[in-house]
Amino acid sequence: MTERELNEKIRQAYTHAAPDVLDAVLSHCGEQKGSAVKMTKTNNNRRWAVRLAGLAACLCLLVGGGFGLLSYRANNSVDAIVSLDVNPGVEIRVNKKERVLEVKPLNEDGRVIVGDMDFSGSDLKVAVNALVGSMLKNGYLNELANSILISVNNSDSTRGAQLRDRLTTEVNDLLRTEAFSPAVLSQTVSRSDELRRLAGEYGISEGKAQLIGEILAQKPQHTFADLAPLSINELNLLRSHAPSENHVESVGTASDKAYIGEAKAKEIALNKAGASSAALTDLEIEMDVEDGVMVYEVEFKCGGYEYDCEVNALTGAVVKFDRETDDDQPVKPVDDGASAALIGEAKARTAALTHAGVSNVSKYECRLDTENGVKVYEIEFKCGGYEYDYEINAVTGAVVKAEKNLDD
Repeated sequence: MTERELNEKIRQAYTHAAPDVLDAVLSHCGEQKGSAVKMTKTNNNRRWAVRLAGLAACLCLLVGGGFGLLSYRANNSVDAIVSLDVNPGVEIRVNKKERVLEVKPLNEDGRVIVGDMDFSGSDLKVAVNALVGSMLKNGYLNELANSILISVNNSDSTRGAQLRDRLTTEVNDLLRTEAFSPAVLSQTVSRSDELRRLAGEYGISEGKAQLIGEILAQKPQHTFADLAPLSINELNLLRSHAPSENHVESVGTASDKAYIGEAKAKEIALNKAGASSAALTDLEIEMDVEDGVMVYEVEFKCGGYEYDCEVNALTGAVVKFDRETDDDQPVKPVDDGASAALIGEAKARTAALTHAGVSNVSKYECRLDTENGVKVYEIEFKCGGYEYDYEINAVTGAVVKAEKNLDD
């Protein structure tokens, strides 16, 4: 019953509280001619009793209607919104009794997860268990991508935090087995117009939009558009585990089993730089994203230089390589003395071609130069539609610089 219908019922009850019996009385009175009708005094107390009874009935209707309205609102008003994000995004709206009012898929993968299941009126725990189970069944949660984000939006921050913690424990217990270790991220959502706008623009939940905002605060070199297409597992690998403004809780570690791993990324970067592991210092390796591709960012110092190398996390290809002079440790000039101390152009050429993986080249040029006090062979050549530019340490034969560009 709607509030309008309820008010109409109350109005009618009040109108008819004192019954209209005039017609009924007149019908029992025959026509009297020529005789006197004796009038008796009406009992006023009885009239007031009737009126009071009517008012009491009206009051009961008002009180009952009020309780009915409150009950209706409690059962049909949204009290909290819970979103589950992996790559599928699903939004669950519940009332104060944690009964499901609506389950809304946020993308095509979300529609796959919900399928033909109808959760209306079911308990929130039942709905969450069924949806997480569907994510497992359809392969969205596995050993290669084990992260899930739980976001709770509730106007009562205390109740919202309690619900978040309870759901985190339930989902973690549901997913954890001897063969599978999940990574559960959870947060309460601080709603805002900007958060709502971003979620609508990119077709994601407000919870995922808030998580992206946290990562952007840690990695301002990226944009929201860079991170929105990523899965929760990829975002979990990118995020720093330092305390954040949004207080994202984390249980477990994001899986990196789909990638080559930090050790292999380090090996590739050192080979690219022509440096040895024993000589490097200040090594840092972290996961990042470049043009929508997950990469390992490898930074280190070696031989008076600072190196920055980005390695495709899936394929191992070098997507970026920079070298700069280490201002904290100036390069020491090498006293090459006689020409016998140098490896010679032939060995430098062999080192460059071997590193490039080519043999038949054209437009080959080589010259001896000094860079930052170090003798190097600068070698340029073309092969297979590409231009190559190398610098080979003239004493050690190490590859100091390697660039490959399309031959325009």
